[in-house]
Order: sequence, then structure tokens, then C-alpha cells
Amino acid sequence: MPKVSDFSLALSRLTIAIKSVIVMLFFTPFFTVKASVSVNISIEQPQHHYAQITIEFDKFKREQTNFHLPTWRTGRYKIINLANGIRQFSAVDGNGVPLKWKKIDKDTWQVQGTLDKKIAISYQVYANQLGQRTRHIDDSHAFIDASTVVMYNDSARDQQHLISLNVPAAWRSVSGLEAGTEPHKFIAKNYDVLVDSPIETGINEHHKFSVDGLNYELVIWGKGNYDSAKMVADLTVLVQQSKHIWQGYPFERYVFMVHATSGAKGATEHLNSTIIQRSRFQFSSRKDYLGFITTAAHEFVHTWNVKQYRPKGLVPYDYQQENYSTLLWLSEGSTSYLQNQLLLRGDLMSSTEFLESLAKRITGYIHKPGRKSQTVAEASFDKWLEEGGDYDKNHSVNIYSEGFLVSWLLDFSIIEKTNLAKSYRDVHNALYQNHKIPKSFDEADLVSIINNITGENYHDWWQKNVHGFAEVDFDTLLAQAGLTMSYGVEKSNKQQAWTGIKTKQLGHSLQITAVEKNSPAWQAGLMLDDIIVAINGLRITDKDLSERLKNFKPKDRLRVTYFRRDELDTRMIVLATIPKAKLKIMPLKQVSEHQKAFFKQWTGIDFPSS
Repeated sequence: MPKVSDFSLALSRLTIAIKSVIVMLFFTPFFTVKASVSVNISIEQPQHHYAQITIEFDKFKREQTNFHLPTWRTGRYKIINLANGIRQFSAVDGNGVPLKWKKIDKDTWQVQGTLDKKIAISYQVYANQLGQRTRHIDDSHAFIDASTVVMYNDSARDQQHLISLNVPAAWRSVSGLEAGTEPHKFIAKNYDVLVDSPIETGINEHHKFSVDGLNYELVIWGKGNYDSAKMVADLTVLVQQSKHIWQGYPFERYVFMVHATSGAKGATEHLNSTIIQRSRFQFSSRKDYLGFITTAAHEFVHTWNVKQYRPKGLVPYDYQQENYSTLLWLSEGSTSYLQNQLLLRGDLMSSTEFLESLAKRITGYIHKPGRKSQTVAEASFDKWLEEGGDYDKNHSVNIYSEGFLVSWLLDFSIIEKTNLAKSYRDVHNALYQNHKIPKSFDEADLVSIINNITGENYHDWWQKNVHGFAEVDFDTLLAQAGLTMSYGVEKSNKQQAWTGIKTKQLGHSLQITAVEKNSPAWQAGLMLDDIIVAINGLRITDKDLSERLKNFKPKDRLRVTYFRRDELDTRMIVLATIPKAKLKIMPLKQVSEHQKAFFKQWTGIDFPSS
């Protein structure tokens, strides 16, 4: 270790901000305890969304060393430009002497002269991506997903990382990471643990609770109409329900992070925590609260499915490129399916709410033309290319919704083949017991597990439903559990006119945002972004087409006047028909004891009385 005067002299060549961080880095005792990689995150200008990052590495065995920032983050299978907020990169050796460096691609910085030297790199991060759940800093908090903030070196990836935050005095820092000996300090076993354990620091509401010897925390940033006492009570119930699927827990401590915001929404699973974002005023009504607790259940299921067992192609993570798998439908769609298993068994969702949710999924499936163009295996492999929008709806399937459907089909098949003795839950417990990371599993492993559970050969089933286009007879499927579906009661089972388009207001006109494949509008040649100005010669004045369509019946002819490329044109649409009421799922009038038992094996609750 050089003398302080020499060290300070060398550091004078760098900026004052970097200088102060380097001094802290090399001389704070926290960073001398066994750690091979020490990370300091200094947030001194939160109102400007800035953080200064300094990372100290042990000696390297090469003359030049590459440092990377991941090009994607866990939980989101999409390449994103995380390095776009990095500025003011610099590097020094253990004596504080600046080292030459160059950027060799969008996510990689190469430092020269690193052989047998300790190295410290420093850079500024701009963090203003709240909705992406990557990094966000303002005057009230910072949310840090380390994969978007902390660079890594391949040779040091498996080494212990010590994290120290320099934040405003009033802030509280919470993470699923192991806590250090002082506030705002954390310990990660390696880089993979670090990037899968986000940190929430700032002015927040914080709750702790314990269940069956395990510790849980709820941290909420932002004001809103939530009832945190109810959230804690329901999360306490929720976390106990995993025993109905998996034997054992992969953690001793788990953190629920909640952002009550003014626009950002969504959620992301992590190793021992989750981040959930919702509008600050979408907690109080039953519909809104059910959305919150359902999201919490989904992310909690991920603690096993993805964070403990993961398909080949994603083990270990390659942070610099796409990680391909044909089984992402199981990682996400099965999680969507299993979340309700927790909610129903914990009485956090009623049977009525469950059946309403199932009816919405069936409706979505019926109006998803892409189910005949892309298999769920193809959708998994191509998840990295998914863009959403009109084309995806008509020519693709979603790994969440289609994965839910395949999981449902598989569950019912297993229940039937084993005469109600086993279910899809047993498949996931087998994955947890036998394929924990660093192991992984492929399609052959999965089919083998199903074969062993059922005593049947599922090769043909797999080819038909995973690598083929699953065709579902929902009436037959539901009848196995004593259920049926219809569009309202018989006397109100009416039809209404349908065009197959969705629109949004554009001034005094309606712009087409989606055209369902093979619908009347599709057949008539209407296109995405056409601007409808009149129907049968009368100007459009409604916010959408629903009010105007009430004046027409199925098979009526509609003269649609619209602008395309600023040119006025007209098309004729022959209206089709769809049910006027929403799809409902309800018990059959005559239900056998076997059907009731099937329903209970499926859901974990008694068959609904009506």
C-alpha cells in the first residue's frame, strides 16, 4: 500500500468526485475483509439522477482486461442498451496511477497494463429508467438493479462482492443481499447473486414479519392508497402456500419491494426478492388489490421456477448476448398458472374470481389468431425478438398466456392419467429437487419427469401441444372439473355486431390500432393506422366504435370512410357477430363426486356450490 501523500498526488489527475471515492475504496476497512471485488455506489446528486460507481478488483493475470456491463437484465428476455447511461470512465492501479483504456464495443471497456495489479475502475451512471425496473435515482430514493449499474470481469465473476452505498443520511437501504456490518453495506456471494438482488434505498415504509422461521420484509416507496397492514397480513398468508407445490424453501430471508408510482407498472422476479410497480391509486378497490396480490404470487412462484431451476441455455447466464431456450413458456407461463394455486389455497382469491380470470384467458385465446402461426416452443425461442403490437397478435403467441394454456392442459392430463393422485405441481417439485442450479433441464428431462409421474409416454403429447398448435376443446376440458362455459344466462345469450378492429381517438377521428386477422375489417382491407372519419357517410364523433355499432346488426354492411397516407378512401365491411355478454365459467347443473374431487385436486379448494 503506497503512502497517503503519494496516493493523493496520483489521484489529483482524476476528477474530485472520483478522487474521494477512490480514497474511500482503498482505505475503508470494510473493503479489506476477504473481498475480491469491492463496489462503492455514491449518490451525492440524486436530484440529477447521478451515481458515481467505483469498483476495486484483485490482481489480474493478463496485460489487458475487459470490463462489461450486461446487455440485458434478468427477468426480461430482451437486449436493452444499459450502457447508454455510462460516462466519465477511468481506471487506476493500486498505486493510484491512471491506466490507459478504450471502449471496444457498446458494453465493454478494455483497460491496459493490468498484469499483476490491483485495479479500480470508476464511472458515472445516469439512472432514470423507473418503468424498466433497471435503475432509477431521484431526491427520494434509488432503485438499483446491479446488472444495469455494476460492471464485471469474467475472471472475477465468481468472487465475493462487497457493496457500500454512500447515500443521504435519512435514507434506508433494503435488499435481499446479506447485510454488512454497517448500514448501507451488503455482501454478495458472487456477481450473479449481486445482479439478482436489487437494492431499494431512500425514504420508504418498511415492515418485517416471520413465518415458519423464515424472515420476510415489505418495503414501499411512494405514497398511495395502499393499506400496508393488509398487505403484510396477506403476504404472511401467501408465503405459506408454497408448501403445496415445493418441498422446502430456497431462502432464509425474502424481500417484497413495492413502488407506488404515477405511471410505471410491472414486476420482476429476483433471487430472494421481487420488485412490484403499480399506480399509487391502484391498491384500494378489490379489483386493483387483487391485481397486486396476484402479481406478488406470480413473482413468489418465480423464487423456485427460474431462480432455482432454469432451462438449459440460461445456465449460467450469458450477460452479453441472448440466452435461447424453447422452454421459456414454462418459466413464465407456468408461473402465471401456478400463482393461482397459492392464492386459492390461501383464500386470497375466491373461486368466483378464479373462474372469472380463467374466462378472460379463454376469451383472449379465442381472439388470438397467432395461435395458428407460432408454437409455444417457437415463441419461447423467439422471445428475444418479441415486439408486441398488431403483427404479434395476429402471427405470434405469448409465452405467458400460451404457456398458461399448455400448463393447464398438462395439469389436467396428469390428474386424469394418475386418477387424481398427481398433478402438474409434482412436476415442478421434481424440477426443484433434481435440477437445481447449477444443474439445468431440457425438454427430454421434462418429458422424462412427466413419464415417471404418470407411467405414460408423453412424447406424442409434447409434440402435439408444445411443438404443434394446441387445439383446445374448452367444453370437454372444463367438464373434467365439473364446469361449463357460456355467454351469460340463456335468455341474455345475445349477439352483437363486430368489425375486428380496435381504435384510439385522434382529434375528431379514430385511428386503427389493431386489426384481427380474418375479421370483417381484415377481409375488407382496412389497415393499421388508417384514420376513420365517417361511417355510412356520417362523421365519427364517438371515442370508439362501440356506440356507433349499437345501431347495426350482424351481416349489415358498413361504409367506412378513412384517411390512409392522407388520401381519402372508402371500404365496405360486412359485419360479423360475437356474443354480447362476457364469457362466464360456472358449475354444471349435474356434477359427479369424481368431478368435484378433480376440481379439488386441481385448485386445492372445495367445489363451488353455485
